[in-house]
Amino acid sequence: MASAMADEGWVRVAGISDLKPGQIMCVKLGRQPICLGNVDGEFLAIDDICSHEYVELHEGWLEGDEVECPQHGSKFSMRTGAVRGLPATKPVAAFEVKVEGDDVYLRSPVAAH
Repeated sequence: MASAMADEGWVRVAGISDLKPGQIMCVKLGRQPICLGNVDGEFLAIDDICSHEYVELHEGWLEGDEVECPQHGSKFSMRTGAVRGLPATKPVAAFEVKVEGDDVYLRSPVAAH
């Protein structure tokens, strides 16, 4: 199964036990830092760098399905990367997430909404 996942562009980034509901963490997809969140048991992922200023979003707070940047309070949807609170005005990329067994996989960003 692992080789089929790799053939489709999926990369294992975490185990489901690495992240409890309501938590976020930084994982890497290649060299790119990704903010991975557990929203009530659903794993979601967006670019880890705030579009307003170079700040790591995983250092912020997860409230519902929104992550808040620790620097100036910009908020982003963990589902789509859309801006949900100023001062940011540009969305961040959202990534496809798949859970297989105890493993969490990511692949390329999904189209912007």
